[in-house]
Amino acid sequence: MTIQLHSYHPQTGLVTHEDITSLDALTRQKDQTLWLDIETRDQKKLEQIAGYFNLHELAIEDCFTPGHFPKMEEYPDHTFIILRTLKSWSEVEDVWEEEDEENLPEDARRDLFTRKIAIFISRNFIITFRRKEISWLDALFRQVRQYPEDTIARGTDVLLHRIVDVLIDRFLRGINYFENLLDEMEDVVIERTDEFEVQEIVELKRELVYLRRIMRDQRAVIARLASEASVVKERERRRHFKDIDDHALTIIHTLDKQIENCNGVRDAYYAMVNVRLGDIMRILAILTTILAPLNLLVGFYGMNFEALPLLHSQYGFWFIVVIMVLLSVLMIAYFRKKRWL
Repeated sequence: MTIQLHSYHPQTGLVTHEDITSLDALTRQKDQTLWLDIETRDQKKLEQIAGYFNLHELAIEDCFTPGHFPKMEEYPDHTFIILRTLKSWSEVEDVWEEEDEENLPEDARRDLFTRKIAIFISRNFIITFRRKEISWLDALFRQVRQYPEDTIARGTDVLLHRIVDVLIDRFLRGINYFENLLDEMEDVVIERTDEFEVQEIVELKRELVYLRRIMRDQRAVIARLASEASVVKERERRRHFKDIDDHALTIIHTLDKQIENCNGVRDAYYAMVNVRLGDIMRILAILTTILAPLNLLVGFYGMNFEALPLLHSQYGFWFIVVIMVLLSVLMIAYFRKKRWL
């Protein structure tokens, strides 16, 4: 378990606490702004900390529910928000190698690409909770230590804006990975069709659909922060959230496009397979056409009659062979003239 705590007071400035022993006293002080960051898998520990802030028990349960979609709930003295951030691609690839993705339950597949961040926020405090490390959130916490006047001193809604802004920016940059992946798949389909596995594009499309749903719910949360959420009171701050909302919409449109591109890659694969199948069928049809008159000629001489032309000639066999070769050459030349070969 890792707990980080910043407290800011206009008179004393920023104080970074090594533990939470002073948490009870800090929550009782007026004009005190707190940022408590918690990384733990211990629900009881979070419940103990929640007692200092009167956090709702249902919200605490949601913190430990796997695969939760983004949402926002307002309680009398605080607001509860769930957001999802993209994992690093090294983490995603590790899970791909260790798990059979096709057999994962829906909530586990949702956790494949994203990680949940739970946020409790009021006028005087903001609490961020995650069950595993999120490096960019740790970096943001350190940034507050360096620039308190530009962050925590301006209020908890500014801290919330910073968190949401970085989260959405990471999404915006991260989905470029899928664009590159789709380009690589398209190249394989065109140049090395035999190496392409259609299951890969089906799985990628499924993940993109999950991410799109996550982003739609995430955007709904951001839209509320930009319009009606009680935790964001200043009009100028709402405009900043509206700007993030525009970025979220861009991500959704990009995901829509990538899902369409998945369909395009799949259709291109089937088209290439059909083209190759058509080539094979054309070759087989030409071979059948060439062999048909030869089979007729061989069958003609296979009849049990004595009086057949050239039957007893010493050159009869070679004469028939020459005729068969000439027929084959003439038919091949005709097919090439017609551009069938």
